[in-house]
Amino acid sequence: MVALRGLPWVLILSATFAACSTDDAGGNSSRGGAGGTAGSTGGPDASDGGRGGGGAAGSSAGAGGSATGGSGTGGSGTGGSGTGGAGTGGAGTGGSGTGGAGTGGAGTGGAGGGSSDASAGAGGAVGTSGMGGRAGGDAATSDTGGARDASARDGGDASTSCVRAKLLWSEDFETGNYMRWTSNTYDGNWGNQCQSNGFSTLHAVSGTRSHRSEIVCAHTESHRGYGGLQFAGDNVVPAYTNTGVGTDAPYGVINTFHSWIDSPTVFQNGKWFSPWTVNSDCGWADEVMTIGLEDASHKLAAAHYQAGGGTRVFLPGAPGFPFGRWVRVTVYLNYADGVMHIWQDGVEISHITFVRTKKTICQWHWGMYASADNDNIVLFEDDNSIWKLEEPWTDFKVEPWLGNSVQVCP
Repeated sequence: MVALRGLPWVLILSATFAACSTDDAGGNSSRGGAGGTAGSTGGPDASDGGRGGGGAAGSSAGAGGSATGGSGTGGSGTGGSGTGGAGTGGAGTGGSGTGGAGTGGAGTGGAGGGSSDASAGAGGAVGTSGMGGRAGGDAATSDTGGARDASARDGGDASTSCVRAKLLWSEDFETGNYMRWTSNTYDGNWGNQCQSNGFSTLHAVSGTRSHRSEIVCAHTESHRGYGGLQFAGDNVVPAYTNTGVGTDAPYGVINTFHSWIDSPTVFQNGKWFSPWTVNSDCGWADEVMTIGLEDASHKLAAAHYQAGGGTRVFLPGAPGFPFGRWVRVTVYLNYADGVMHIWQDGVEISHITFVRTKKTICQWHWGMYASADNDNIVLFEDDNSIWKLEEPWTDFKVEPWLGNSVQVCP
């Protein structure tokens, strides 16, 4: 038997990926990790809008403002007036001059007590690039007819808030080698010449290259043509040791990767395909977590979550995995909390709970992992990244595609 991933021995069970129901108790058949034991149960500060307190009075001006938009042309001179700065609305009927909705923000100052400078008065509009800072007070709620700018910060432009995170690893295959991988290979020589892999210029998400793997005939064991990483803390080790401690990520990690599948296969009745596997234990002693295709719906499904009472729920209308084009997959994985979420092309498709003894993440692999009876699959892979979150991610309706649709704080 061929040694896998630097292990002195490999226990490979006859793996199947049985069809599951769309939630909790449905199970997948046993699939072992790369060179490990088989699975057992088979189957941001919402800012105040960055505006000074000089917003013109709204529908009820403070003692010195005017009732319909502050006084003069600048949102009540240089900023509100008297004890009000603004009554019940930050800007009046559209702000004024250089304040309110003019160049954004409110004038150059702010006066008195100021009102909630993130709200606008009746008919007022929020500026998009405030100049006055926070002088007038913090954001609370928008007043009648007003709009709240919840993303601008301290007089800066309104923009999407960032998240604190650390890039642990990325791969775009442009180097044309496996120098970024612990495995230093995709195991193209695995099995009985029924599979092959290498670099391709046929399709690419970015640059000119991607990675291509192919299965052309059935095998007596699961197909295992994939690349792998082992972590020591936050660092990828250059060669497998299968010992040590992986990444401690109390807020979870985010893995985004791109896959393109060409195949006439309907994955069902024990025929499965899995492009993604992780393990908390560096020696593969813990049970793996995987995602893949396992039934005729071709929904991208988590497996090996059931032990200890884990659950899997597909969101209503969750689509199947389309073939013949690039698909972006993002996975939020938190071993500390035992929670996992999966997005496909920006839409959340499922959330999973699981129980594991170890709370770190050590081993990863991506690629052509499939049941032995597969004989016709082509897989392209590109643009893969792992980020370690340094603050909680709480809005799971939003795909955390870090460094792209979601900005990472500098």
